[in-house]
Amino acid sequence: MAQRSLIISELKRSLRQQGLTYAAVAKKLNLSVASVKRLFSVGDLSLERVDLICELVQTELADLLARARERPATNQLTLAQEQQIVADPKLFLIAWLLINRMSLEDIARSYRFTEREVLRFFLKLDRLKVIELQPGNRVKLLVNRHFSWRPGGPVQRLIHEKILREFTSSHFIGPHEEFLFHGAEVSDAAFDQLRRVLKSAVRQCADVIDEDRGPRVDRRGAAFVLALRHWNYSGFKEFQRAAPAGN
Repeated sequence: MAQRSLIISELKRSLRQQGLTYAAVAKKLNLSVASVKRLFSVGDLSLERVDLICELVQTELADLLARARERPATNQLTLAQEQQIVADPKLFLIAWLLINRMSLEDIARSYRFTEREVLRFFLKLDRLKVIELQPGNRVKLLVNRHFSWRPGGPVQRLIHEKILREFTSSHFIGPHEEFLFHGAEVSDAAFDQLRRVLKSAVRQCADVIDEDRGPRVDRRGAAFVLALRHWNYSGFKEFQRAAPAGN
């Protein structure tokens, strides 16, 4: 499964680099675009189809795998790394922007930092093994595209205590705002299925961000939240029947 995920990610990257769309893949595989999107989303590509896509992007499967192995594999930082990042608000900002694939030039252009100041933060993150600073001030992330902060860790606590509160303070009634909430009693099997759907949605959102080719000048900040837990509204507790003895 891990090997298949590497292949899918590298195929997507190769398609983006050559400016090829899912429509081009659909034509090569003699499938609909919707079918191709589903195959990439669930990672359900046969070896024959992988070979055909490799042919489309003009690469060998062996070369594709070699490149994939060089990509970052870490999907979570250590506790010590996160502690050092949140200790410095500026360093946290730079780390956040880098994880979202923002370049040194774009950071200096969009925030009140000189390129030299940004580079100093890059060096700190390099020492922390969050990135690898390469010639020409290029950055190689040492976390993968499905990276997440540690559950209950320093960054997640900051998100819950400050960022999420600020984010959810809106009434979400503006033309560019969306808030969807739904809850129900579900079986354990349905709950597990919901978890899988949410994880798939996260991967699709990451794809949208990665494939965004809009000019930097037209970009605006955006955020989304996906959450799932066993939960009952406290206001309903007074109406609940007591659980039978022994349960």
